[in-house]
Amino acid sequence: MIKFKDVTIDDKDLIQSFTLWGERQNCDLSFANLISWRFLYNTQYAVVDDYLVFRFYTGRHLAYMMPVPRPRRIGDGTFRVEPCDECSVNVIRAIRDDSIAMGHPFLMLGVCNYMRDIIEDTFKDTFDIKPDRDYSDYIYTRDKLVNLSGKKLQSKRNHINKFKSLYPDYEYRELTPELIPQCLEIERQWRLTSKDDSCDNPDEELSEELRSMTRAFNRWNELGLIGGTIFVGGRMVAFTYGCPINQNTFDVCVEKADVSYEGAFSIINQEFARHIPEQYYYINREEDMGDEGLRRAKLSYRPDILLEKNVIMEKHPLADFEDQDRILKETMQIWRETFNDPDEFVSLYFSRVYRSEYNVCCQLGGRVVAALQTLPYPMLYHGWEVNTAYISGVSVMADYRRQDIGNNLMRQAHFRLYYKDVVFASLIPAEEWLYDWYAKCGYARVITCTPPPADPRTVDFAGFDAVQRSRRCVLLHDEDGFDVIREDIRLAGDSYKPQQTDIPAMLRVVNAVKALRLYAAVHPDVCMTIRVDDDGDIPMNNAYYVINGGRVRQTDEPDSSAVKLTIAGLAGFIFKDEDAEMNLMLN
Repeated sequence: MIKFKDVTIDDKDLIQSFTLWGERQNCDLSFANLISWRFLYNTQYAVVDDYLVFRFYTGRHLAYMMPVPRPRRIGDGTFRVEPCDECSVNVIRAIRDDSIAMGHPFLMLGVCNYMRDIIEDTFKDTFDIKPDRDYSDYIYTRDKLVNLSGKKLQSKRNHINKFKSLYPDYEYRELTPELIPQCLEIERQWRLTSKDDSCDNPDEELSEELRSMTRAFNRWNELGLIGGTIFVGGRMVAFTYGCPINQNTFDVCVEKADVSYEGAFSIINQEFARHIPEQYYYINREEDMGDEGLRRAKLSYRPDILLEKNVIMEKHPLADFEDQDRILKETMQIWRETFNDPDEFVSLYFSRVYRSEYNVCCQLGGRVVAALQTLPYPMLYHGWEVNTAYISGVSVMADYRRQDIGNNLMRQAHFRLYYKDVVFASLIPAEEWLYDWYAKCGYARVITCTPPPADPRTVDFAGFDAVQRSRRCVLLHDEDGFDVIREDIRLAGDSYKPQQTDIPAMLRVVNAVKALRLYAAVHPDVCMTIRVDDDGDIPMNNAYYVINGGRVRQTDEPDSSAVKLTIAGLAGFIFKDEDAEMNLMLN
């Protein structure tokens, strides 16, 4: 299995050693885009056989970007990519295997036509390959955007002339960090005019573009961004910024303008093209994402290149990969080898507790080599029942340990749980050293496995339920789960020894905004802002959270007064005085 790493600012030199000297003009390879959109795509990278590979999520599906070859030094001291290096069949096979190991049929995006042809010839009747028009890049020569020559661009010249006649004192200024607050104000006004009035609460509809923009602004110097602005009468009315894709192509990441100034978009487009370094012959103005208005606007500038990107998707259902009977047997065998439980208990667990929809597994070479189960348990939190999951049976075959498979398994589980509207995940480490490992996965020691509140051998479920529901913060057993516990005790016979002391357990926040809304409802007097920024498994959690009057608003607008918390620290904050507990867990 490929060992991927989260994309961070520190990886800029390594990543750009592949991208800046290559031939690829794809806007997805702009380092600014990789960093600023990571919150949405959970982007990771690896180097496989001298190819740079990106792995990310598009919605709930794991996907890969077309591998990028390492440029080679040539005689004059510069670097270039030989055409024969553009595609590696071995790397395609490796990332396809990685996708299957992560539980997803293979999906690769942004594939150029050259590589599409090679893949079609090599992998016969394996993939569906289709162009994705919505994500084609619009690329123009710098000269075209500066001079707007020819009859077909007359309307653009007219817009610019109109702007200059209305605002003869306009001024172009370089976008520098001290101007960022004014850029955010333009963006904020743009959002106000663009809001969908049909939304029940439009302020809660976070603009993905705003999140990306804020991440870029917060890392302006580190990303090496170049930007420009237009001022009229001392007031900023438009701004834009971008960064290089390669040695001759510049990517325009964002362009915003106050629409009350007629021609503002046209003038910032032209002026920025004029002011970027002259080495960039081409300017990539990115995709239209299927927006008809945006498509008309981009086509009206007559692109010199419409960079077509293809989608490659597994053609046939992976019948063996999805064989649930086989997966059950192999998961059961790994459990036996890992935990050495009695056969009676294993049979009970896999017949009464296990469900295929709870199982998260890693398959390599057509067999399960690691697995865990995400068992649903509601948490009673101050009278509310909250969706939580109990992580059970985390196990990796002995021959596959120390290969990052356990980390990938936990990452896969957390990401899935987020999309199942789970708010918290909990677990009980089987050995002392595992507390530190689970802490690195975002778990905190904020919940305790307590001795049972009532003896399950002598009380019926109604009596047990009454006792468990008297607690303020506890994981709840349902009647069927309680029945399984009693059966486990019966199977244990005379060897059953009731738990007498507390066992430290762990809890992780899966959905930060929902977790904080629970907290705020119980603490209506709290007024503060929290910043979470280290959740690598669920990057959607990385944001600012404004708590006020029992309500929570998620935002990416910077707040210097925000209390910075890790995702584990957030669990500590929410459960600080709760005495959260669980009991009678099958562990």
